[in-house]
Amino acid sequence: MRALVDRGLPQDVIDVHAGCRYYSVIELEQLGDFDLLELRDRLESVVWVSDEEFAAYGLSPEGIAELRRWALEWESDLGLRILEDYDEPEDADD
Repeated sequence: MRALVDRGLPQDVIDVHAGCRYYSVIELEQLGDFDLLELRDRLESVVWVSDEEFAAYGLSPEGIAELRRWALEWESDLGLRILEDYDEPEDADD
């Protein structure tokens, strides 16, 4: 997880995706002491990585599509949870 947040290289995304077989995304988020906004940005960055870069690590076209889907779903979920943390509670007196 730390490598994904610190570097965000294609191999880092692939490694964390493999870890999802054993851990939930919530557990993965708790494995490292890092900023969740940075993690969200790294997950979102998979759209900028070419298929060729992922294929160089042995991923098939189907595997690349699955990796992108997984990363963007996590990014979206994480973004929503981050926004919830920043929501101000409604004032009951209003």
